[in-house]
Amino acid sequence: MIQLRQFGHGRMPCVTIAVMGLSFATGVPAANPETIPVRVTFVDPIAISEANALEFGSVDQNLASSESVIVAPDSTVTDPAGRVEAGPQAAANLTITATPGRAITIQVESVDPGAGYTLADFQCNYNSGADASCDGSGYSEISTASGTLNVGATLTGDGTATSGAADGSFDVTITYQ
Repeated sequence: MIQLRQFGHGRMPCVTIAVMGLSFATGVPAANPETIPVRVTFVDPIAISEANALEFGSVDQNLASSESVIVAPDSTVTDPAGRVEAGPQAAANLTITATPGRAITIQVESVDPGAGYTLADFQCNYNSGADASCDGSGYSEISTASGTLNVGATLTGDGTATSGAADGSFDVTITYQ
């Protein structure tokens, strides 16, 4: 916009500039660029191999719904009702290979019992340490390059067992923390 203004004895053109809506950055600029480190730790894949299944042996088919047989991680058998008739009883034995010195979680899941019983209260023992509950959320240990995991459980009758094999299964999951 141009306006004429009076200066002294004559008229002289003056320019008036209206600045509206312009904004200027008022902050102090950051020191750019900033280098951010990247950290990566490579680990060996965890491998699990079964050396021995969890074995309860030959159990009387008349195992009542309130009766249980327990095989501990050290293969000790507790049979209060005297229902184990014969056969081998042993904890599951697994070999675990992993990057040594790393925190791991050991967990039993996906339990699929056979007909006539339930499986619960899984106990694990890694590298001859202390027995620990490993169902539910599992438990933590420190890995070795090659370790032994023993798994025991409680078998409880449901009152429907019949003569014959009634094999079941469960999954062992081991993850780095």
